[in-house]
Amino acid sequence: MTAEAILAHPGFPEARRVFITEHKKVYEPEVFPGRFGADVGRVTTLAIIVCLYANYVRGDRETWPTLKKLKTTVARFGFASPRLIDTFVARLVQTGDLELRKQPDDSRMRLLCPTEKLLSWDREWMAAHYAPLDILYPEPGFPYARERDTAFQIAHAKCAIEAFDGIIAMIWSNMDLVFFMSSTSALIILLSLLDRSAAEAEHQFREADLGDLATRFGVSRSHIRNILAAAEETGFLTRPVPRKPHYRLTPRLVAAFDRFIADSLVHSDVTYRLGLRGLAAAGR
Repeated sequence: MTAEAILAHPGFPEARRVFITEHKKVYEPEVFPGRFGADVGRVTTLAIIVCLYANYVRGDRETWPTLKKLKTTVARFGFASPRLIDTFVARLVQTGDLELRKQPDDSRMRLLCPTEKLLSWDREWMAAHYAPLDILYPEPGFPYARERDTAFQIAHAKCAIEAFDGIIAMIWSNMDLVFFMSSTSALIILLSLLDRSAAEAEHQFREADLGDLATRFGVSRSHIRNILAAAEETGFLTRPVPRKPHYRLTPRLVAAFDRFIADSLVHSDVTYRLGLRGLAAAGR
């Protein structure tokens, strides 16, 4: 499976719509762990917490899911500072998404243990990645992820670490999107605009039209204005009439986000295959 094949697939417009719809559900602050707005630093931190815990072996110190190991792993992605991770982890503990437990063989160590609340969200987040792939490739499909299978979740998390280097390279290859991935809720807001524009020939909107997105994703009007200004500077938006409040999405935005979605689906397919291999190794 390649990004080019996904982009050329006749079902891609529907897969894009499903990708955006499903991700909007899991990135709302009322649902997102810690009740924060989503950005790539927090999303990767959550994924790594689940992966580290899945690989925990009590007798092997190298596998212990400690705060230090989390920071070292997240640093590979280049989006979350140690201070951000400290703040986020503290918040996850406060909201019941994470527990700090003593390591039985070393009482000085605290292990980061995701609660069922976080693991349930992780299954929904994982399913959001595979829903569009099911549209494109229904046979044999991606049933374990779509059915929120807990054994598959564990196998997937154990093996996904093998794909980290490729995922990191993919993220940084989409350079036009890096700012929006790292800014709270910016990526999902622009994806929402892309989704809306698909139904409108003009591809045009006003800042005032985005009040529902500000409310849904827990950001201020000023934050929305900052996102629009950055998108205009990047060449993702243009104003048909200079200094007027109307914006129009450009082909550059559509191409960048379509490529990002296709790249994401390629890596979802890779980690699904790794998860299947893990299930087989576990006797499933």
